[in-house]
This record gives sequence, C-alpha cells and structure tokens, in this order.
Amino acid sequence: MKVPDFELERWKATRQYFCKYDLTETGVPPIKLREIFREDMLDELMDYTTTNGSELLRERISSLYKGIDKDQVLVTMGTSEGNFLGGNLVGESGGEAVQIVPTFMQASGIIEAQGMRIRKVHLKEEEKWSLNLDDLNDAVNKKTRVIVLTNPNNPTGQILSKSQIRGVVEIARDAGAWILADEVYRGIEYEGDFTPSFVENYEKAVVTGSLSKVFGLAGSRVGWMVSTPELIAKAYAYKEYTTLSGSPLLEAIGAIALEEGTKERLIARGRKLALDGLHIFSRWVDGHRDIFSCVKPNAGVIALMRHDLPMKSFDICERLFKEKSVGVVPGEVFDLENYLRICFCLEEEKLKEALGLVDGFLEQIVPMVRRQRRKPQRSAS
Repeated sequence: MKVPDFELERWKATRQYFCKYDLTETGVPPIKLREIFREDMLDELMDYTTTNGSELLRERISSLYKGIDKDQVLVTMGTSEGNFLGGNLVGESGGEAVQIVPTFMQASGIIEAQGMRIRKVHLKEEEKWSLNLDDLNDAVNKKTRVIVLTNPNNPTGQILSKSQIRGVVEIARDAGAWILADEVYRGIEYEGDFTPSFVENYEKAVVTGSLSKVFGLAGSRVGWMVSTPELIAKAYAYKEYTTLSGSPLLEAIGAIALEEGTKERLIARGRKLALDGLHIFSRWVDGHRDIFSCVKPNAGVIALMRHDLPMKSFDICERLFKEKSVGVVPGEVFDLENYLRICFCLEEEKLKEALGLVDGFLEQIVPMVRRQRRKPQRSAS
C-alpha cells in the first residue's frame, strides 16, 4: 500500500514545535496531568492491555453516543489510528469513494491508497461552507463504496444540521455505501448538545473520535472507532498488526476523563476556551475586512480565512514562521488558494500577541500592495 504525502501534517510537524506562537494547533490548550491524576495510578501494572481497550474505557466512550454499547467501540491510538483502520476496512480496490472537501485529508489518503477513485464534493464559501445535498447526490452512484467526511468540519468549523445528516444517510443507504466520518470535534460545539453522530443514524457508519480536541488530552493518545460489532471485530484483527494495544496508564487516564463530573468539567473548560478565543479572533478579523474574510465557525478551535493579498498562502505562512515565529497553515494543503487555517484557541494574552505579530507583518506588506493597486495603468497606445 502506497500512501500519498500527508502535506498538512508534514507542514505542521516541521514548524509547530519551532515557533513561539503556534496557530497551527487544532485542540484546546492541554490540561496538566495533575488535574486528573489519582494516587492509585501509581499501582498500574505497566503491561500490555487488551487489544480493543479496557472494558471501563469502552463503556464510557459508548456513553457519548445514543444507542451504542461497548462492543461497538475499539480504543485506538488517537483518531488517526481509527481513521487508518476504518479506511482500510471500508476501502475497496477498484471502487469509488466520495469525499466532501475541504477536509482533514488523512481518511481520504487511506482510501486513495486502497486504489479507489475519489469523487470530490466541494463546499463553497459563498454558501457558508454548507453541504449541498444535491451536489452530494450527483456525485454518488452505485459504484460508490464509501462517503468520507469530517463533522464538525476541519478546516471550516461548520456543523451539518440534523436534516443534512439525514440527507447524507439517505444518499448513502440508496447506494449501499458506507459512511466514514471523522467526528473528532464532536463535543466542542459552541452551544447546545453534541452534534448527532452518523453511527447513531446509520447501520453502515464508521466514526472516529478522541480526547484530543475538547478534553485537552492530546498527549494521552486515547482515541476510538465506533461501528457495528461485526466491523469492530474486523478492526480488532487489523489492530493486531498496528499498535496491538494501548497503555494501561493512558487508558486509566482516559477513563477518568470520561467519568461523570470530570467529563462535564473538561467539556465546559474546552468550550469556554474556544469561545473566548473566537471572540478575540472575530474582532481582529473585523478590523481587517479589507484583507480578510471568514465564515464564523460553529465548532472547534480553527477557522478558514480568505485573504486578499497578491501572495501565495504558502509564502505568507513561510514568512510568518521565519520572520515572526508564528505558525499558520496555508490553504494549499487543503487544495485551496488564498486561504489560511488559523487556530484561535490560545491563552488570551498569547493569542493577542500572536495576532499582533501578524499585524506587524501586514504593516510591511499591505502598504506596498495598496501602492501597487493605486498605480495608474499605462495606456496601450
């Protein structure tokens, strides 16, 4: 199996650890271990765990979904392993997949590596990055084996409505297709309950999630895959070829994070941090309307921002990194020109400092651009 280059992760990995202000991040600021540490953790036997994850952890993960039990859950090393396993299980060489873009490219990369033809359904900024079900229906046919998407969406932060979820399910069911949904941002909606999961609504859904984004436990690497008991049994066999098992210590931490009381506290913390950062970021964008535009996200900690600068997004991000020590993701890694993906969920002062450094960069660039735009055009005579 030959996987395509994962441009987004390579961009981040070569920059986010080497800049002072990391706006490439995709989760809330991490908590410290002491915030959930318990003395009995010191008695954990550092042996292998069961391949599918501890029963307690699987029970608590299943409680995040309606009508799901622990036998439909496989504990994975982050959402990434869940996407890898799910993509391998529902992919089929010679078949077709439909991918809703822009999106986090990992699951679709695995699908592509299966030798599948990928049809893309493009979300449009002028439609507020909302899924057009007619476009999806036109792309799906009897050869379609899987529909691949993220919900809430990465990088736009938009959420599918209940009617859109029903529409996607109806289209998939008519074609007999699987739905492979990365739902890692489920739980960090700015208001209301958790977004309905595809696994709650469709018998041929594979969904993934983790403790990374809203819970502030990215370093635990506790993720999961949820599907039918039959598919989970197949994924169990695949996992014996990948990570085999997780860490007993990290699974214990995950179980604590998801117990009643702690779970609600961490979710409330994550949502507050995201909303506080969004308010600061939104005011900043409003102050640069001649340069930037952004459809305000409804979930998550990132936004997709269009820019009106005569520079490639890649060059903008490279200069911000080298000249200002600010990490931002260029839209090119999502096949989007003139866009930047930016994280707004930092500590307040650090976010303001980072945006101030971006302002300093713009002060160098924008006057020159405006002068060029004001230059009278020579006549053709």
